Amino acid sequence: MEQLEYRKLIKVLEQVAGARQGALYPVLAESLAVHLGWVDAFVAENPAYLAAGGDGEEQYLTTFRPDFVEEYVERWRWNNPFASHDGVACLTRHGVATLGRLRLRATGPERDFADRFLRRNGIDDMLKIVVRSAATGAVSTLGVPFDGARRVIEPRDRLIAATLGPLLSPYFGAEDYPPASQPR
Repeated sequence: MEQLEYRKLIKVLEQVAGARQGALYPVLAESLAVHLGWVDAFVAENPAYLAAGGDGEEQYLTTFRPDFVEEYVERWRWNNPFASHDGVACLTRHGVATLGRLRLRATGPERDFADRFLRRNGIDDMLKIVVRSAATGAVSTLGVPFDGARRVIEPRDRLIAATLGPLLSPYFGAEDYPPASQPR
């Protein structure tokens, strides 16, 4: 990774570290947009497909298109390629995955998720990053949508994502950072 990319990561981490209580997720989303060009990033806490036992309450902590999140929860979440066997394996093993790579082995319903749901909402690809809380062991994901026309996922994005997940770990689930919004 180039020195400039490290500087961008450090700027993100500095802003996250300086976030006031309850402001972690909005500060993170803004910092990712400003320093990495990752617009509309959102956090899902305790996604059932990654959480141990899968019995926890999923929470979508985001200001990202509330109607999108509501439709996802009600209709699409179990057809999400990230929740597939390959998706879970990739996220568990590497801490990062892209929809584009998972789509290659996707089932019909998983392709519908990408073609009928995400594309209709202007998302051509998505980068998913696993963040494990050092304090609680809870798992969160950071989702970063890409629209293809303005920006595609590049190898540098995957490298930054794989580096960023573990670096964010100390800030997720710490007592100083309660959720920024109520669970859905």
